[in-house]
Amino acid sequence: MSLTKLVAKYSLSGLINTVVGYAVIFACMAIGLGPRLSNALGYAVGFVISFLQTRYWVFRSASRVVDDATRFVPAFLAAFGVNFVVLQALLWLGVNPYIAQLSAGCAFIGVGFFLNYVFVFRRRKK
Repeated sequence: MSLTKLVAKYSLSGLINTVVGYAVIFACMAIGLGPRLSNALGYAVGFVISFLQTRYWVFRSASRVVDDATRFVPAFLAAFGVNFVVLQALLWLGVNPYIAQLSAGCAFIGVGFFLNYVFVFRRRKK
């Protein structure tokens, strides 16, 4: 599959996951949870959705589920770590928490695609 098609599919699945994740994040913030806890809860919900979409639809992995999951977890955590650092920095700078959440999400998407493409779901020689 071409890189362009992969990016398009990843973007569409990311859009779906983003809607779900931000619905959780913003709902948590609306009920009074802080932006950091809300962010963590939203990404926790999005974790399972992201793995299933990325594995089965975007990259159509033929590897064993446990092998993909073993690589997906650290990749997801790395992308989330970048997300959280960006969120922390923007909040420290006084950026509106909603804008900070969206900006941190962009960082997560970029790092997430790169890691999924080169590490988690890359084709391996048999």
